Amino acid sequence: MAESFDLVIIGGGNAGYIPAIRASQLGMSVALVEKREGGHLGGTCLNVGCIPTKALLQTASMLSDFKNGEEFGIKAGKVEFDYPQVAKRRDAVVNQLRRGVAGLMKKNKVRVYNGVGSFVEPKKVKVALNDGGEEELEGRFVLIASGSEVNTLPGLEIDHEKVISSDDVVTENESVPSSIIILGSGAVGVEFASMFNDFGAEVTIVEVLERIVPLEDPEVSAQLQKEFEGRGIRVLAGTKADIESLDKSGDGVKIKVEGRDGEQTLEAEKLLVAVGRKTAIEELNLDATKVEVSDRGIIQVDEFYRTAEDGVYAAGDVIGGYWLAHAAGHEGIVAVEHMAGEDPMPLDQDMIPRVTFCRPEIASFGLTREQAEEQGYEVKEGKFPFRAIGKALIEGEPNGFVKVVADAETDLILGMHAIGPHVTELIAEGVFAKLVEGTPQEIGMAVHAHPTLAEVMSEAALAVDGHAIHF
Repeated sequence: MAESFDLVIIGGGNAGYIPAIRASQLGMSVALVEKREGGHLGGTCLNVGCIPTKALLQTASMLSDFKNGEEFGIKAGKVEFDYPQVAKRRDAVVNQLRRGVAGLMKKNKVRVYNGVGSFVEPKKVKVALNDGGEEELEGRFVLIASGSEVNTLPGLEIDHEKVISSDDVVTENESVPSSIIILGSGAVGVEFASMFNDFGAEVTIVEVLERIVPLEDPEVSAQLQKEFEGRGIRVLAGTKADIESLDKSGDGVKIKVEGRDGEQTLEAEKLLVAVGRKTAIEELNLDATKVEVSDRGIIQVDEFYRTAEDGVYAAGDVIGGYWLAHAAGHEGIVAVEHMAGEDPMPLDQDMIPRVTFCRPEIASFGLTREQAEEQGYEVKEGKFPFRAIGKALIEGEPNGFVKVVADAETDLILGMHAIGPHVTELIAEGVFAKLVEGTPQEIGMAVHAHPTLAEVMSEAALAVDGHAIHF
């Protein structure tokens, strides 16, 4: 006989465990199904994504600082790089957060089932438990939060040795490759390119589109390519890899690419596939429901994340949009608040910050000038460079800028785009300003402490109307 709950959630990532907590706060009984071995919650982000990646990038940043310390008057002698210790610290961070999430489930009385969840009926979920046996769970509501997994190109097999994915990078414990080719230059591709370069590897990025980080503002793409090339990272944009030419017969890999400079053969110790992710829905048995799925495997939902099946909701990577952990958590909260009759405000995609932790960092939200003009806005724009900010010079990171895009008619902020030191933190001010319908002038009116990097937000906002002070 099935055990009954107010809510059954399939998936323990941000789109699962965060709404589980919110549902509990709203008085709902909650069951959470997670298939990851060991029962570890937190999804891709905590286990093989955001958290271990950023732990590695923190080491990479510190290594770069040590190598360039003489400029600051610090002579540390020979700097040694101990990758096994790097991996040990990475895993310690992950494990501490895993324990934290598990504790939150107990605190909020969320029942966790470790196994693969699939629909038997629209409101009934079968759990094939990892340690053997089955359980059946029945819910007044079901939230699908099964997430995504690494994708690859047709004909390109990830063998986890010479051809690797991001999952392989964050679970490697012994060493880093001496050279690597990275296919793809989205957030994953450029973060690992930056990291491997700081770790001393020879890095080549291959991007089929005409610029790297192609979803960002074109000036951000150009600035990042300039910074990367200045660090010795080879960037091949507008270049297509010939998958059939892949040769793994030697000690490393060889692959032919064709781009602006014609055809050439690239060689490296490893090939990292960073071409995106795909939804993880195959095990759900959605045929037992009326849930609709697009040709790309995206579950179709409305603004409150309701599927075509009454009482069944979906959130996170499975519904497309921005495949970001912080977006997933907010989507899940909106879903459970709607279930509970709380009348939540739908999530505006233009207020979701997009952050990339390469060096220099990238952050953005909302529309670029080109996108805004395509939508019919009359646009005004302000841009301010970090080299005019005292704190950026003090920290030795004077390159990059913040750009503010606004509606000339209403003065409302349409988007912000930034590249430079700690912009992944600074962008939150712009998101909040957009949320409360603030204007660039109001950001400029807010007093920003001096000397801080945050002054760049004020100056960029003032620059929208030509009122920037220090440039």
